[in-house]
Amino acid sequence: MGTIRQGANGSFRGKAGSVIGSSWKGIDYIKGLPKKRTKGATEEQLIVQARFYVMSKFLMPIAPILRLGFGQVNANRMTPTNAALQQNISQAVVGSYPNFELDYSKIMISSGSYIGGGAMAVSASLGVLSVDWDFSLNSLYDSKADDQVIILLYQPKADEFMTTPTPATRANGTIDITVPPHLLGSKGHVWIFFADRKGTKVSRSTYLGEVDLL
Repeated sequence: MGTIRQGANGSFRGKAGSVIGSSWKGIDYIKGLPKKRTKGATEEQLIVQARFYVMSKFLMPIAPILRLGFGQVNANRMTPTNAALQQNISQAVVGSYPNFELDYSKIMISSGSYIGGGAMAVSASLGVLSVDWDFSLNSLYDSKADDQVIILLYQPKADEFMTTPTPATRANGTIDITVPPHLLGSKGHVWIFFADRKGTKVSRSTYLGEVDLL
């Protein structure tokens, strides 16, 4: 049974006959009950579902990072995770159905117009991942020395992500990250992006490349 809110002219939440009332971010919606599927999915629908599955399987474990990285993208219309899915499905899922794969170089973990880290580099040696960036400040973008630097490592063989417990700052200019032994001996992919301390200004992420985790 649906519940009417704010009187007879207000919105309602719940099921009422053939419709359902709900609300998201203060916006009220009314939608019809889903119809039972009588036919199997078409090949086009299967392709869409497969592309969505491949990308969502990769992104869901890093939802906390996406909340920062995509928090300012269409924030009044979709969640950060949905914004990340929408952008990445269209550009980073490659191959042919049913053998879709990810092009890691095209995956974005943040989207924004804040200034990044200039000339950046990554290397790995003796179990340590080293990342460097330009720590100079830009008055036009009003960048700050205490801007957060978010670094993400993904090791496909273990299907595991790694980031720093506490973000480095722009002023650091470099960071050394100890890689757990079980992630060594294979290749990893690294991304970086910058954000102000309030998380209201975010840079577009940069794919730093594939590294041998030795």
